[in-house]
Amino acid sequence: MALHRSCFLLVIFAGCVKGWINSAALLREMAPASHRCNSMQMGVVPMTKFDGTTLGEMEVSLKVAKSGAYIVHRKVVAEQANMRLGTATTKTRSEVRGGGRKPYQQKGTGRARRGSSRSPLLKGGGVTFGPKQKSYRIKMNKKEKQLAISTALMSAVPKMKLVEDLDEHFMQPRTQDMKAFLERMSVDTTNRESTMLITNQRHENTYLSARNIPYLNLRTLDNINARDLVKAKKIIVADSAMATINARYGSKDAA
Repeated sequence: MALHRSCFLLVIFAGCVKGWINSAALLREMAPASHRCNSMQMGVVPMTKFDGTTLGEMEVSLKVAKSGAYIVHRKVVAEQANMRLGTATTKTRSEVRGGGRKPYQQKGTGRARRGSSRSPLLKGGGVTFGPKQKSYRIKMNKKEKQLAISTALMSAVPKMKLVEDLDEHFMQPRTQDMKAFLERMSVDTTNRESTMLITNQRHENTYLSARNIPYLNLRTLDNINARDLVKAKKIIVADSAMATINARYGSKDAA
């Protein structure tokens, strides 16, 4: 009798679980697309000439993750972990040179028994539980990385400025010209105000003009990362770089 009753309860429980699963699947199908996938977000970026004259504003629309803080945090953690070399290493007692002979006899000396002079307890011996070479690399999917960069860029819109391309204004490497340009952009280079300057492609004179200025991070679009975007207090983007950003992270196929 007890066995039949247990089987009956088990059948009822299985039916309830199946009903819950079907209901959850139905709710997922009925949910709007905006709650299931990533959405486009729009912002406004001020436009400025090289001489500091204001031109107006430009609308920026990029793809943003539904859980933006989580995916950007994952990208920053992966970037910092992938920078680690993992080359720290130590030798165990079996890897240290020497120690093959028993240092003294087992009994009769009054000292603790020793089988090797390379014990981790002795000077010159091996290391117990020391570091070994390893990889700290964290893998992220390509689309996930693109979405993290897009989300970080969109979150940086309030501290972003758009300027015309700098290549034609730096015909020769000159740090004073770059410093004067940053002052026109209201960037304080003396009080540790971390600033990020994004260009479409590397320009040698622009790079040489910017490399000696502290707290100025000059990046091209092929090596931008979420860590620098989050860390920067101000971000200056060139016209051509913004066009590439809109094409890469603003289209439906970008992420």
